[in-house]
Amino acid sequence: MKTKLAYLILLVVLTCSACKNNNVYSDLLKEERKLIESYIQRQGITVVTEEPTEWGEKVYWQVPDADNFYFHLVARGDTTQAELEANEDVLLRFNRYTLNDPADTIYNWTILDNPNPVKLQYMVSTEQSCTGWQIALKYMKYTDSQCKIICPSKLGFSEENSAVIPYGYDLKIKIKRY
Repeated sequence: MKTKLAYLILLVVLTCSACKNNNVYSDLLKEERKLIESYIQRQGITVVTEEPTEWGEKVYWQVPDADNFYFHLVARGDTTQAELEANEDVLLRFNRYTLNDPADTIYNWTILDNPNPVKLQYMVSTEQSCTGWQIALKYMKYTDSQCKIICPSKLGFSEENSAVIPYGYDLKIKIKRY
């Protein structure tokens, strides 16, 4: 009887602990959303819900079906070349920064900070790429394209570490064709 009571108490404690952890995670997601909204406001970003044909300096598109993901095309790239296709190799350089005020640059694309670009395949999931980058590549399309993205943890690398940290990225690509 004592053993059953001990198991029952353990089950109740574990259940309450799991509920508490879920609440903490949902609270972290709410804080993440607030941080992204605050960043957008502080930076004077205009958010649009349809992909622009012409990009204003601080116009970011809230990409549909990518919760809390924002995309801004800085440079269209070399449109005389073929568009990026599935499974093609992409060489990517990036800046990664926090959305805090002031922002902390976490990673830089300079040759001194990172002598080699990240090599990844378009539409192929690997540890070299996050979902947010793959979404951005879909709209970059051409070699020498550049963009800025606001990437929530669910679409970035931080989710893998169980962290709820949104990042801003500046991306530039070269399509590697053989």
